[in-house]
Amino acid sequence: MGNLFMAFLASIALVGCVATSGGSTVSLTKQDLVHHHYNLESVNGELVTDLLGVNLNEQKRPDIEFQEGFRLAGIAGCNRFFGQGELSNGVLKMLPGGSTMMACQPELSKIEQTVLNVLNEGAQVTAFENKLTLKAQSGELVYVLADYMH
Repeated sequence: MGNLFMAFLASIALVGCVATSGGSTVSLTKQDLVHHHYNLESVNGELVTDLLGVNLNEQKRPDIEFQEGFRLAGIAGCNRFFGQGELSNGVLKMLPGGSTMMACQPELSKIEQTVLNVLNEGAQVTAFENKLTLKAQSGELVYVLADYMH
């Protein structure tokens, strides 16, 4: 199983909008993302754990999952979100979807607002090693690969 995971990481490094040895870049495709799960590591350069002051339980951690049919789902801050994803010219966007509407602690609420703004606005998506970066005018999100099965 470890070899499969390493092969996945190598493929992301080769296809994910990153400079290759020849200096060219290649855009991510939907197929590169579907069936993968990522945990939010940082927002605008600050670690989520530093922003919150605590480590989050893996089941409550802000995350994103790319599902069959390029549906997006995850936890934005404290609320779950879901919607149809769109990927065009290296820009990831979530078409209007839905979410739960629980009250969040202020720190999680700020993270949630940034995540939803980035997804709704559309973000340049890049991948390097086991990290996925979404960069938009409203913020930069860095996710780390956290597939359920390796």
